[in-house]
Amino acid sequence: MNRKKTKSQQINSWENAEKIPVINFQFSDLWTTDYRLITTLLIILPLLIYAQVYDFVLLWDDNGAGSGHIYNPFMLNANWSSLGQLLTEHYFGMYIPVSYLLWSGVQGLADVLGVPLNSALHLANVLVHIINGLLVFVILRQFVANKWAVLVGALFFLLHPIQVEVVAWVSEFRSLLAFAFCLSALYIYLKNQTKFNFLTLFLLVLALLSKPSAVVFVLFVAAVNYFHYGLNLSKNIQKTLPFALVALFFVLVASSVQDIHSSVIIEVWQRPFAWLDSVVFYLFKLIFPYHLGASYSLSSKFISQQWWFYPLAFLPLGLGYWLWIKRKIYPILALAIGLFLAGFLPTSGLLSFSFQGYSLVTDRYLYFAMLGVALLLAMAFNKADNRFWQYCLIGVLLVFTGLSAWRQIPIWQNELQLWSHSKNYELNPQYAHSNLALELSTTGKKEQALVYLNKTIQHFHKVPVKNFANVTNASNALANRGTIFIQQKKYKKALADFNESSRLDPYNPSKYHNLINTMLRLKQCRQAFSVLAFARKNQVELPKSLPQKVRKTCKKLVKN
Repeated sequence: MNRKKTKSQQINSWENAEKIPVINFQFSDLWTTDYRLITTLLIILPLLIYAQVYDFVLLWDDNGAGSGHIYNPFMLNANWSSLGQLLTEHYFGMYIPVSYLLWSGVQGLADVLGVPLNSALHLANVLVHIINGLLVFVILRQFVANKWAVLVGALFFLLHPIQVEVVAWVSEFRSLLAFAFCLSALYIYLKNQTKFNFLTLFLLVLALLSKPSAVVFVLFVAAVNYFHYGLNLSKNIQKTLPFALVALFFVLVASSVQDIHSSVIIEVWQRPFAWLDSVVFYLFKLIFPYHLGASYSLSSKFISQQWWFYPLAFLPLGLGYWLWIKRKIYPILALAIGLFLAGFLPTSGLLSFSFQGYSLVTDRYLYFAMLGVALLLAMAFNKADNRFWQYCLIGVLLVFTGLSAWRQIPIWQNELQLWSHSKNYELNPQYAHSNLALELSTTGKKEQALVYLNKTIQHFHKVPVKNFANVTNASNALANRGTIFIQQKKYKKALADFNESSRLDPYNPSKYHNLINTMLRLKQCRQAFSVLAFARKNQVELPKSLPQKVRKTCKKLVKN
């Protein structure tokens, strides 16, 4: 008998081995005797690793400059009026009412239990991350039958160092929440393949109202339909169209509330290269997650000026072409890669978004994409020919867990540690230097703050490509340095910094207050009136008290 299989038989053999019945494993099965140990590990291990975030402070966008997430009107005073404002207006450049609703609920619970707000919010992040790990296990179990292989994949999702930013930073509760609703919607979708289910659509809307990045759900469904169920294009479009229309509406809403300056946008033809370069970056960080930071200062404009911008893109392009040719032979591998690529597509460079002026890539953008990574590793563990390779994967998991626990999580304890660490891993450390200087100044370390403010400003003058993001950053650094000079009674130096700061950011009302007050200190009334006239001509709304103060002070100077 000829035992050699034809290519068609090999494909069918792979599909029969890998494809398992629709929802042969349900969420409730996690609590059965056979899965009790696995469920315990999925809950206890991340809880132990992330328990240290309990007393971490709120930082960065959590409470920055009086305009962070905790200052949302509904968070400050939950009533019918602020609820209406929450549902009808964007805040902090985002429309994420569901996230604010649940944040407010956590805040209320913290007040009742007498738990510090920062601790309650951090614990909420950890809890939702654990729930997401359980959901990842349930979803992966539909594609890989070996429960221990799926456990390995889910633990990589829960414990990989690149996940730390999302879990340890309160502001990213929105990503955690959106992912939870997104995977819940995918689970309901998989359970109801034969008919449309409105619960899936409802969960998708909740995900999108938590964070617009949940639009990737549409791509997740399309990938599963094609690579796992083998649906043709027309059938796939038919099944995903209702979700796509809802997602498109939220994309338009998100675009309308984001302030994206034209200077940070690259040409349309350059965007595929930016996307492919970000794929390479993330693959490197996944394999070698040691040099991780809060920001990498790899703005889209900056990378598009580098010599490696175009040639680097051909590496993932070649691998993608090979995978596409082999997609029928390795459908689960193709699905895993598809989920990975889909997971960060909205922030990959193909579409413009506000933070790309600072960095096109950040750790938090990979949270959704880690579903594909988890599936890939579960499949690799399941397909390993011998235990040696399985032990290697477990060893890597242990190393990564150690990196998360003892290196990556502690840097999120406070602003000083965060930016002291991150400045070492930014290619252009202007952003980290500026934030570090602000924290040093806030804690009274003025001389140390000046060192980093000087570095920020010097770096800005050296940057060949100046966009809205680094101009704003430099303007803020100049204003902060000027404030320190005022405290040191170096008024002329302060005036020079405030002048330059307002020149860089001429339509920002906050830039004029210190400038005019410093002019009044130096008895420069004519210059102060000129600044007021410039602001009025350019429709910059200044506090009414400021012109009054100028007139009153200058009147006294004339009398004297």
